[in-house]
Amino acid sequence: MFNYVKWVATPVLFATALSGAALAQDTTISIISKEGVFTEGKDGAANAAGFDILQAYAAENPGISFDTREVPFPELDSTQYASMESGKGPDIMVVNSVTVGSFIDRGYLMPMNDLIDANGLDTDIFYEGMRASAVYNDLVFGLPIDTGTRVLYYNKKMFADAGLTPPTNWSEVLPLAEQLTDAESGTYGFVATSGQRWVWLYEHAGMYALANGLRFVNEDATECVLNQGDNIQAIQYWVDMFEKGVVSQDALMTGTGVEREQGFGNNKAAMYLGGFWSAGNLEKSYGMTYPDDYGIVVLEGADGVGSPTGGWVMAVTRDSKNPQEAFDFIAYLLGDPERLASFTSLMPATQAASALTLQGEFFEPFKDLLASPNTVHPIPLNPGLPEQAEVLRNVTQSAILGEMTAQEAADSFCAQIDGTLFN
Repeated sequence: MFNYVKWVATPVLFATALSGAALAQDTTISIISKEGVFTEGKDGAANAAGFDILQAYAAENPGISFDTREVPFPELDSTQYASMESGKGPDIMVVNSVTVGSFIDRGYLMPMNDLIDANGLDTDIFYEGMRASAVYNDLVFGLPIDTGTRVLYYNKKMFADAGLTPPTNWSEVLPLAEQLTDAESGTYGFVATSGQRWVWLYEHAGMYALANGLRFVNEDATECVLNQGDNIQAIQYWVDMFEKGVVSQDALMTGTGVEREQGFGNNKAAMYLGGFWSAGNLEKSYGMTYPDDYGIVVLEGADGVGSPTGGWVMAVTRDSKNPQEAFDFIAYLLGDPERLASFTSLMPATQAASALTLQGEFFEPFKDLLASPNTVHPIPLNPGLPEQAEVLRNVTQSAILGEMTAQEAADSFCAQIDGTLFN
């Protein structure tokens, strides 16, 4: 189940160019990550860049070696939990950003502030929203690797046939969707899916909320605020979409994500929200290409533009035997634009690295979103984020089906997540 890879360079005392601190002989840096991050590439199936970066670092820093443990993505959280609970955690963990809050709450991660100072890494190189993704009480518990932003996709033929101009603002989406819907023929103005919690939070509810200044919990993740003031519009918007009949009920209630591209690609849905990775799926499965068949739009809301971010974080663990050496490697990887750009297939967390990747007109709106102050996690990091995402999905579905009002759904959300936030 596990892949173990180890590189050893000639063991001599040396001073790292990044921190200037003398390192002990034969220092082994251990890492736990999902599979395919640092293993050697085989027939394009794994990330050869990570393998090459480890080799290059070991060659440049005699006395440093790496011991990597990689596991399938579905088993990553449980494996990392188990290693830390045993008191034998690695020096570095590559952590899913949605579980960082839980790791902080359990005391698994080491604050990096002193390590950053000793190394000299300028953390301002990271996009603001992403830099904050693993910061709590001014303590840095991890640094971001990458992410993906989302935009609105619109079907050019369907808009042209209806004589309509694509929206630029969230307030225009619903009226346009009404004009593009013909429920009798199974054609809808919009396609959304709530059958999977993360797709719902990051590619639907979070998209609308962030651009419109709406919050599920407060900035410190200590209080639920969805049921306060205008925040309930984060639920009401989707209730209105359903009540106006502009979305397919089957796709909305049970769809896990692929239904968006299916409806759009088969000319049965005029708009949907998605990341840059959708382009490859549309071309491969439906022969749709940009800009001939569809366009993309960054929707503006009452609070400007914004998008949820996810992605991966590199962290030094509480159990690290070599914390400074571990951080120096993290800085080596994330602090160099070319290394980071080659390391990830998503959108790099620094502006300099992002400029080197995903070249072309199509990718620019996705990259521009990274600079927005509203491009952050829709629910700030906290120990109960996975549970909260599921509760949000459930109460929103209940409101959509008319089993409760948006206010009642928001009240239920706050009641159910009580005790899951930071104290």
